[in-house]
Amino acid sequence: MREHTMHRLARRTLLSLVLSAWGASALAPEAVRAQEIPVDRWLVTSAEHAAGTPPLPVAGPDRFPDRNLETAAGTWSLFRRDGQAAMDFSEFAETGQATLAHVYLKSSADASVRLELGVEPCARLEAWVNAQHLAYDGTAREVRLAAGWNTLLVVLDGDPGCDRSLTARLSADAGPNVGTRRDDRSGDRLTVQASRPPGVRPTWPEGVVTVSTPRITGLAWHPDDDDLRAAISYELASWGREFEAGVEGAGAPGIQRLPPGFRNPFDLPRRSGGAPGEAGEAGEAGERDDETGPTDPEGMRARMVAQLLGRPEPRAPAPRQGSVELRLADESFVAASNDLEPGVPLSFEGVLPFRKLREAALRNDGMKGEFRWDGGDGEGEGRMPAAPVLRALHGALELALAAGTDGVWRGTLRVPDTLAGFVLRGTEGSWTIDGSAVEDGLLCDPCERGRRLAIEFRGTAGTDAEPPRARIADPGLPDLSGTGAPAAIELLRALEGDNRRYRALIGGPSPDPPLQTAPAAPARS
Repeated sequence: MREHTMHRLARRTLLSLVLSAWGASALAPEAVRAQEIPVDRWLVTSAEHAAGTPPLPVAGPDRFPDRNLETAAGTWSLFRRDGQAAMDFSEFAETGQATLAHVYLKSSADASVRLELGVEPCARLEAWVNAQHLAYDGTAREVRLAAGWNTLLVVLDGDPGCDRSLTARLSADAGPNVGTRRDDRSGDRLTVQASRPPGVRPTWPEGVVTVSTPRITGLAWHPDDDDLRAAISYELASWGREFEAGVEGAGAPGIQRLPPGFRNPFDLPRRSGGAPGEAGEAGEAGERDDETGPTDPEGMRARMVAQLLGRPEPRAPAPRQGSVELRLADESFVAASNDLEPGVPLSFEGVLPFRKLREAALRNDGMKGEFRWDGGDGEGEGRMPAAPVLRALHGALELALAAGTDGVWRGTLRVPDTLAGFVLRGTEGSWTIDGSAVEDGLLCDPCERGRRLAIEFRGTAGTDAEPPRARIADPGLPDLSGTGAPAAIELLRALEGDNRRYRALIGGPSPDPPLQTAPAAPARS
């Protein structure tokens, strides 16, 4: 067994979150929903791995790793860094082998969560949730957890010398999706645990389709529009057991399913070593050291728990067909597909006014979803996160001017309420405003609401084919702690009228003269 720093057992309830409903239950405050939970403990080993193939079996006891358990994939070792999302698994990197990291996630109900996985650019990453392969493109993904214990397996591979580091976080900000239909009173907790829980079994969420929280891909300023246009991207996905027509309980490789002829007690073999009945994960009484072997060496606890749990509840398979009508502050977008694959999202795009985007972030029900799929339907609601809206405002703003044959972009833009009072600068190139050349791309200082700007732009060599862009000049959007606002949503609320209050919060320039105060009256004796 590899030598590494011994840690105590790996169970820790991290944070009470509302992970269910977003429609059936009350929404949590944004400050709570937006908090991220670090995945700070893993079981880790190294093994040979062929890309795209599940590294763990879908049947038998080795499908559920445990601390110090010897399996065909190697011996699983506990790696724990309390409160830290960033992990360095370099000690598990062996030439010609991939690094496998596994963790258990317990959800009180079927729920959509946001999963962020970060690795070095030189590393190759694959991930499975409940043995369902994720189409991971390097960005945060929204996944569906089942009620009970879920599994997350990450495989890291890369050329020699590439660091095997991983950063993993979870967040409940994951779209206006359908919640559980059960009346769950367990406290809506999410638990992260490394060692194998007693009674863990193959699981999957109830068959459902979900929609991701829209990602803002850019803002555009169009001639004669009285508002900016926000481009968004959102994803439709199917979740649940893989369905194979005509075969009960069957599925594609890598999809967990009930073993044929399921029986209790649970089918875990007895193992040698350790005292029978030895306590497993840490409870209130304390935690054991890492060197003592598997948490349930003879499988006795697991057998007893499985007997008490009885047969797993039948669950609908993942839908092949589904649709969602996504409404952002009453702006409607539809996504539909007749060829869905579990865990493989389909991307859709849309455009809406910036003020509607802001409204969706300010209202508790600013995001609503109506879902239809083969075998069911449902509704959900939530709130668009405020921080991405503010980041988009302070990002690059595309100016939708007309490109001339002479290489000059021309058009007249009206300053919308959103830009009132800000200083706006264009990208590198030659700018003319109302017939006069300007220096440093200064478009307006400050921008007056409703003013029309006749703009001409010629880009520099090599960029003249790209549309012109501008952005709000310094100071840009600062860290929240530097604004005095308790939350991003408070900043967004201040973005109204001439934006004076917002600009004051972020420390921006104000065109308004300071208020004159009357001299104090002389004190009377």
